[in-house]
Amino acid sequence: MTSRTRFVAVALVPILALVACGGDEAADSTTQETEPAPTAGPATTTESTSTTEPLSTDTVEMVHGGGVDTDLLVPAYLGAAPFQDVSVAEAAGWVNTAETLGCFQDAERGGMGVHWLNESLLDAELDPAVPEALVYELDVDGEVAGLVGHEYLVPFEAWTHDEPPTLFGLDFHEHPVLPFWILHAYLWKDNPNGMFTDFNPAVRMCPEGVGVFGVDLP
Repeated sequence: MTSRTRFVAVALVPILALVACGGDEAADSTTQETEPAPTAGPATTTESTSTTEPLSTDTVEMVHGGGVDTDLLVPAYLGAAPFQDVSVAEAAGWVNTAETLGCFQDAERGGMGVHWLNESLLDAELDPAVPEALVYELDVDGEVAGLVGHEYLVPFEAWTHDEPPTLFGLDFHEHPVLPFWILHAYLWKDNPNGMFTDFNPAVRMCPEGVGVFGVDLP
């Protein structure tokens, strides 16, 4: 078993265990009075109408969600698990943007990688299980090393509300260059700066010979 496979297995075990535990708690409810459990939101979301103030990405920490309800991450893990194999993602409609956008990194904040984008998903609808972009880390030779995260995207022109889109209870923010509301989620590689921050110092910087966004491209 590779180290990446072990990480994915470790990431999914507590998530699935929490789902299983929910069933055990339901079985015990006849013998013990408990507080009503919070109801997780639906897997698929559309334009946000919630009046609840979202958590700030600055307050969400580390692995497996931090301040985000773990139940909300289950669809994201399960939906994208097959895309550990980039050829499966490509067959499902995600396209490598290395030639048009290049590899993303920040000298101070860390690496990000290359995005595989599914343009058919660029609208105002959001689904944790179906991210608009999949983010892959490259190895030193410029080949795909593995899936590290999701990027959820909403085009500016598609979003007609005064407030930003939200997912997992978190506000999206504007990309500084591209015309999108964005939210990163490093579900597949731990980010010491927080799962939902844009850059991840644990991700390799872009290898030589690969164009870098903002320097060589677009």
